[in-house]
Amino acid sequence: MLGMRPAARRLRSPLLWWTGVALAILIWHLVARSQPEYVLPGPQTTWKALVGLIRHDELGGALLLTIERGAIGLMFSCLIGMPLGWAMGTWPWISELLDSWVQVLMSIPPIIIVVVGMIWLGPTAGVVILVVALVTLPLLTTTVRDAVTGVDIDLLDMARVFARSRAWTARRIILPAVAPPVLSAVTVAVGQSVRATVMSELLSTATGLGAQVQQARTNLETADVFALSAVMATLTLALELFLLGPLRRRLARPPS
Repeated sequence: MLGMRPAARRLRSPLLWWTGVALAILIWHLVARSQPEYVLPGPQTTWKALVGLIRHDELGGALLLTIERGAIGLMFSCLIGMPLGWAMGTWPWISELLDSWVQVLMSIPPIIIVVVGMIWLGPTAGVVILVVALVTLPLLTTTVRDAVTGVDIDLLDMARVFARSRAWTARRIILPAVAPPVLSAVTVAVGQSVRATVMSELLSTATGLGAQVQQARTNLETADVFALSAVMATLTLALELFLLGPLRRRLARPPS
């Protein structure tokens, strides 16, 4: 609102965010009351299941394995996808050459990558890393490509007219234009990597959060499935709130 003070605006955003979380939990609780626990456990039952997993030391090691595999896969995706997207946005002939590859990769279902990865690598952690890398690669590549292509040509021409250095141009013009959409894509890629990691673990390994979900499903321990899902959601939200969000806001500030 136009008349709202800056301090009030800063307070309203987290207040509404947490209100949305509380509202979701309330709806979950109300719906779960009419369902048996093996179909839809409520928040209290899910919390008890989560505490049980922690007490039996079944969560910490699996969580660390899942984070490690997802981070490695996402790292490979960034190391390949971002330079590739930059090249595609800078030189049109590279974009024309590789665009079909990116589209094909984007259209392949992750389950197919899991199956092919298991044929190539066997039921190992390498399958998980491969799936995460290939699932997130098209998003990062196309986002960087479009961001580089969308840099204001007039500003680049002005920098050349005033004989600004390439470093100055990159810092003052290109980076502020490219960083916000790329970081937003990284945020989405983090969520994708968590889902892809757990799905791959569920199908191809005997360790990690995905394997625990598979075990809980086999034993009809629905509360454990919900507890593990809550851990995954919390992991993604924590990365956004404490790492990606602050980094995105910092890069969005005009350079001094």
